[in-house]
Amino acid sequence: MHRLHRPPCPPTSDFAQVRILFPDDSLGENMEALIVLIVFGSITSWILGPSFLKQRERMKQLEAQGGGSKLKAAEQEELLERIRHLETIVCSVDFELNAKLNRIATHQLMLPALKNEDLAEAQTMSSLVSGQRFAERYVIETSIGLGGMGEVFKARDEELNEVVALKLIRDAHLSSPDILERFRREVTAARRVQHPNIVRIFDLGKADGLLFISMEWVEGDSLREMMRRQARLPARSVAPLARQILSALGAAHDAGIVHRDLKPENVLIASGQVLKLIDFGIAKLEHLESLTATRSILGTPEYMAPEQIRGEAVDPRTDLYALGIILYEMLSGKLPFSGSSPIAVGFAHCTQTAEPLHGVADVPEAWSAYVMKAISRAPDQRYASAQEMLAALPSS
Repeated sequence: MHRLHRPPCPPTSDFAQVRILFPDDSLGENMEALIVLIVFGSITSWILGPSFLKQRERMKQLEAQGGGSKLKAAEQEELLERIRHLETIVCSVDFELNAKLNRIATHQLMLPALKNEDLAEAQTMSSLVSGQRFAERYVIETSIGLGGMGEVFKARDEELNEVVALKLIRDAHLSSPDILERFRREVTAARRVQHPNIVRIFDLGKADGLLFISMEWVEGDSLREMMRRQARLPARSVAPLARQILSALGAAHDAGIVHRDLKPENVLIASGQVLKLIDFGIAKLEHLESLTATRSILGTPEYMAPEQIRGEAVDPRTDLYALGIILYEMLSGKLPFSGSSPIAVGFAHCTQTAEPLHGVADVPEAWSAYVMKAISRAPDQRYASAQEMLAALPSS
């Protein structure tokens, strides 16, 4: 007799999270979350629930009757397929609901910290202008970009007498001393990794209510910008890029550091086609307790491994999966998984198998097999290490 084992859905928010979402004084401001709960709950219980229970009840009847006729076996297999389909839908709805609640819950967690004095500190970040001196050693030259964690500036370090990239991070991301200490340890560990393909971290500190990290300044474009200029890259051009990225990942993994957010935007191309990976050690900030208290799924869905999307433990093979996605995109000009929303993309990573590269574009079969192994859903079916993946890199 067949037994159906339902795959685990992404964890749903618990009652404590709901209390975060709806504090007594802000119920009206969070009606969006309440509507989401009602809508998704209605879909699951009113539409999927009865159909799911009906199929389960029929399965129980078949099991009680026993027997092995071909008709019963065929009906049983058909019911199994229906149940699998329904459970997939339920899991998808659960995934959508959890992600929506987590986004709102994360926002609510940060709101209490933004009192008047914190708002002043937050404004300090956006008020840094060219020529301004920060932390008694950095002279701001220009703003490079603003993200969810903070802002990046090009600045001159008067102590080192050289240009650096200065990343400022809001304290809202570091809501407790324990989290701050863990983050410091992670960045300190990353700073010890000396590799020509990894951007050096010079300093970590705090000034004017802002945590800052100073890093090596790289003059050049990102891999993303290169890919925008040339939609598809030939294998002969991809090979040296992959070799440098794998060399950098190998050094970081040997030091016990997993990047967690490897993507074309985090790969810089300096003069001489020298690649530099950025944000080692910094990516873990998005996975610390200030956000994972809500079991949030954070990162860039297009490049996230299934275990990362499900909120499970990550290891070096998670980075190798992300690199496999990047290679797929470089060689074919398209991503292997797509969707109408980040959640849909993440769900595709967890449930679908990418079309082989040689079926998408004119890519040598050796490269197709190489990349497809790297993006296997199960970590134990991928390359075990960056060194192994480097050794298997196709020669043509």
